[in-house]
Amino acid sequence: PPVMPEDPYAYVVAAFQALPEPDYMPGPEEPEQAPPSPVYIPYEEEHSASADSIPPPPALCVTARISFGPQPPTLSFTKEDAERFLAMPIPPPSP
Repeated sequence: PPVMPEDPYAYVVAAFQALPEPDYMPGPEEPEQAPPSPVYIPYEEEHSASADSIPPPPALCVTARISFGPQPPTLSFTKEDAERFLAMPIPPPSP
């Protein structure tokens, strides 16, 4: 019988994978990529308009105010609380 991996999901996925065709030939792990182009293409900067033809955007000063109310206390459990909880008896399942 097969050994179940530690991850049960991996076991389910492996169980549903189909076997390859009998004439299947495995290819390279990663497809080959085209080599980098040896031709240097110079970067052309966009022609910016002259400074007097486009007005600058208006200067806006936006201030946001965010307020937070008092936070409720966060429950924190000590190791003793956890041990006490784990020691509680488990009721039998209902019929």
